Amino acid sequence: MKKLVKLLAAIGTLSLLFSFAACDIPIESELLGNNNKIIEEDPNVKTPGEVSNGGLWSMLDGADMQMWSDPSGLTAELEETSEGLKITVIGNENWWGMCFCNNAATDVAAGAVTFDMSKITKITFEAKASENASMWVSQSNAQAKVTNQKKIDLTTQFETKTFTLSNPGTKDYGVLDIGGGDLSTTVKKDLIIVIKNIKFFDANGNETVPSRNE
Repeated sequence: MKKLVKLLAAIGTLSLLFSFAACDIPIESELLGNNNKIIEEDPNVKTPGEVSNGGLWSMLDGADMQMWSDPSGLTAELEETSEGLKITVIGNENWWGMCFCNNAATDVAAGAVTFDMSKITKITFEAKASENASMWVSQSNAQAKVTNQKKIDLTTQFETKTFTLSNPGTKDYGVLDIGGGDLSTTVKKDLIIVIKNIKFFDANGNETVPSRNE
């Protein structure tokens, strides 16, 4: 695996601006496990609790969007639109990724507010791409590491996708990770993926939301 640099970026509900900082980490598979991030906060950081204007969340009251980077810079660009969260892949190092967390500017070592995901058994969302493609989804555990990574196929029309969780924790860093490259998923410059209507379900099939450990 190539050496990577991890970037945090948080976007405001109406802002398209990113602020970011980076640090060295050993390998791609340990991308989320690094606890020595240097943070530069954006004054337009999205406050946890704000609802995405593009219908990104069904019931959750909002989450930050933490983009990751490689030595070439940002791996993808985000834009909140009326259709959903638009992700434009850059993928110069043949991967891209991001995490939906409580606050993109706070890592595990800094005492990030975590989520109790223990009552969540599955997540559904609607997604499409600018061409037939694929991406991966995963859980983000207490150490902010990718776990239970699964491949999701995408078409040019919105389709509902289901992600079944495995042993979710009571102090998970994020509610969902998504990306490309691993599991032979698509990484193509300027590929566009749109995601919306993210829902969480309990063991009884009832829609619910994870709670924050504040």
